[in-house]
Amino acid sequence: MSSPPPTTPRPLDPRVRTLWWITALLWAAAASAGAVAAELILVPEHAPPYWPVGWLARGVPVFAFALALLVPPLRYGRWRFALRAHDIWIRHGILWVTVSVIPYSRIQFADTEQGPLERLFGLSSLVVHTAAPGTSGRLPGLDATQAEELRERLARVQDPGADEPT
Repeated sequence: MSSPPPTTPRPLDPRVRTLWWITALLWAAAASAGAVAAELILVPEHAPPYWPVGWLARGVPVFAFALALLVPPLRYGRWRFALRAHDIWIRHGILWVTVSVIPYSRIQFADTEQGPLERLFGLSSLVVHTAAPGTSGRLPGLDATQAEELRERLARVQDPGADEPT
């Protein structure tokens, strides 16, 4: 078993749960509409008795809306991050848990991103880019001001092993 990071991992901003619920409910509504449309198009008027009429139009919405209500709080509960002395520690995932440790010396640059719904909630995502492909880190659901402060802080961080500029 791995040891916990030395600094206390922090959760994301609680407003992100509401944002994730809204997003999940929109996806569930789209999936439900698609299931109803597929049922209307694919099921013939006089379906044979063994044809499960209505199962698609009833089953998909129930499953989609159940997931939309259950997954966001679970997802929120699993997201943690910590800015440690020499790296950023990020953990997320419900079934497949991912733990990333990104050394400050490997960071090329940091961005903040904000979609329309994030802007509405005053949230932002911090994206940390490294030179190696597939090793970038993303922290969604941060307060917009906090994300900007973290971005600026990461921009000022120097490699502790590097020589001072002359």
